[in-house]
Amino acid sequence: MHENMLSGNVAMQRLTPAERLVAAMAMRGTPYKSIARALDKSPATVRNQLHMIYRKLGVSNRTALSCALRSGD
Repeated sequence: MHENMLSGNVAMQRLTPAERLVAAMAMRGTPYKSIARALDKSPATVRNQLHMIYRKLGVSNRTALSCALRSGD
C-alpha cells in the first residue's frame, strides 16, 4: 500500500511524516534494516520509530499495525 493512499487515514494522521513513511514501508513487509538503507537512516533510528509508531497506535507488532492503518481506527 502506498503512503499517499494512507495519508487520509485517521490513525496515520497521528504519526509524523517520517513515521508515516516508515509505517507504510513496514506494512509492505520491508525489514527495518532495508527501510533504514532506503531512507538513509540508521537501523536503530528506524527500529525506534517503529516502536514509537506502535505506541502511538496502541499496537504491538506489524500485523496489528497493518490492521490499525487499514481499518482507519
